[in-house]
Amino acid sequence: MRTWVHVGRLWTNGEPFLAVDAALREGRRGSSDEDLYEERIVGIGPDATSIAVGPGTAVLVGGDGVVRDDSWMEVLEADDGALAIVQASGSDYRRVVAQALDYPDRGDIDGGTLRVDSGELAIFSAAVDGSDPLLPVSSGPVPPAHGRPTAVADPGLLIETSHRTYRLAVRWYTELPDDGCFARWLLRPGG
Repeated sequence: MRTWVHVGRLWTNGEPFLAVDAALREGRRGSSDEDLYEERIVGIGPDATSIAVGPGTAVLVGGDGVVRDDSWMEVLEADDGALAIVQASGSDYRRVVAQALDYPDRGDIDGGTLRVDSGELAIFSAAVDGSDPLLPVSSGPVPPAHGRPTAVADPGLLIETSHRTYRLAVRWYTELPDDGCFARWLLRPGG
């Protein structure tokens, strides 16, 4: 069983987030290139799990409007190098996040392979340009409650990793036996 550590959180207004090799993110244009953004992000279907970014690929990690429209997504790292992005809702927030991490991955959607040759993984909103500064991860406990967004725009996260290949597994809106629900994007090392 994996041991998870909370390394950051990302605020979404319903837009998807991208996980991409940090070396490729400079060429990514968000909504500053409105036509491309409308075509490649707004018009993307629910089955899409990746998009081209320069010569590589970014995977879509986050933004399940059924769990919540405006929402925090918790980013966690496991002792085996796996990463999870969890969007959760429920009266006992920490418990719902923990249940999402423990939930079996049978039935998850195969999201394809992500290469991270630079050793740095960037996770940021698809609505922003890839050249914007990112925050380093900061380990700590899962927040006790969902809470409100911060007063400043969310810059995204930069995660150093020793793994060069990840496999994405996506679990969309999932109800739990009590009042909780979640969506989860799991990046497993190896390909």
